Parts: sequence; structure tokens; C-alpha cells
Amino acid sequence: MDNHEISETIKAKILEAALVDLAFDGFTDAVVEKAGQSAGIEPAETAFAFPRGGIDLAIYFVRDGVAEMEAKLASLDIESMKIRERIKNAVQTRLEIDADNKEIARRAFNMLALPGNAKEASLCLAHTVDVMWRSTGDKSTDFNFYTKRATLAAVYSATRLFWLNDDSTDSLDSWAFLDRRIDNVMQIEKGKAKFRELQDRLGNPLETLAKFRYR
Repeated sequence: MDNHEISETIKAKILEAALVDLAFDGFTDAVVEKAGQSAGIEPAETAFAFPRGGIDLAIYFVRDGVAEMEAKLASLDIESMKIRERIKNAVQTRLEIDADNKEIARRAFNMLALPGNAKEASLCLAHTVDVMWRSTGDKSTDFNFYTKRATLAAVYSATRLFWLNDDSTDSLDSWAFLDRRIDNVMQIEKGKAKFRELQDRLGNPLETLAKFRYR
């Protein structure tokens, strides 16, 4: 077992030990220290695993959920699904992973929403949607790589915020909300496709209008 694997094992043990306190106390340095002690981890190893304390544990909690989502999506027959089904499965799977720890997920969300943690929040979101797209078969490397991830980031962020405040049975309201967000994106994509078809037939409308500017 190399140093990286040892570090990941320690992080996993500390997170597991911290779950009992996170819902009530949030992602604090004190919770990290207590969890390390409960897990039998040396203070120096705890500090090495989570050098910034609570914020590093919050990030690890998020990334651990993403890793679990990736594993679950790998067990599905993704290739047989349409694109909207793939995206819905990815977002819904990620949220359902946090269902048993919803208050902890809320605490992590609030921690990352603090102004001083904007960079960490952006990195977590970028990592999440990147894994979602890759897990659903996306292999784009051109400009679509960025537009797909930006679009999914908006859908996922809005749905997660809705889900955190949703008390409907089996989160049915959240899944309906997700369906509407995906419908909106699909309509935009259809509009863009029609615009491209029109542009192919008529040429670039901006170039055409520019010709009239100097008449």
C-alpha cells in the first residue's frame, strides 16, 4: 500500500467517524480532530489528511459521494439510454447517495457556499459534472466539452439546492424539478440546432446585416 492509499484510507476512517457529529456540529476543525481520535488516528496523520480541517473534510465528503456515484453509474446500461435519461440518472444518483445524510450534505453545501470557499466550491462542482459526463459516455474534447459541463453545472446546482429543501415523499418534487430543468436545456439545444440549419441555408445573419451598415 503506497502513501496515497494510506492517506485515502485515513480520510475514509475519519469521515466515517465524523458522520455522527457532522449533522449537528457541521464541518468544523473540532469535529475533524474528534473524529481522528475516535478512529484511532494519530493527530499528525489527521492533520496531514485534512490540513485545513473542516473545509478539507467537506471537500472529501463531496468527492467521496461523486466516487460512489461513478461506481453506481458504471453498473448501468448507459449506452442504451437517450441523453436526457443519462443526465437524469447521473444527477438523481448523485443526490440519492446523500439521501441518508441529507443534513450533512446541507452542512457541506453551506460550508462551500461561504465567500472564502468560492474556489473550492467551483472545483467541487467542476469535478462533479465532469465525472457525470464521462460516466455517461461523453468523450468530447472540443468546445462542446466546456458547454456541456457549464450547462450540466447549472442544472445540477439548481436541482441540488431544490432537493436540499424538498420534503416531498421520495423526493418526487425534486425529480419533477429536474425533469423541467432538462426540458429547458433540450429546448435550448433544439433552438440552437434550428438556428444552425437556418444559418446554413441563409448564411451568417450578422454578416448579412453588416453589409447594410455601410450602404
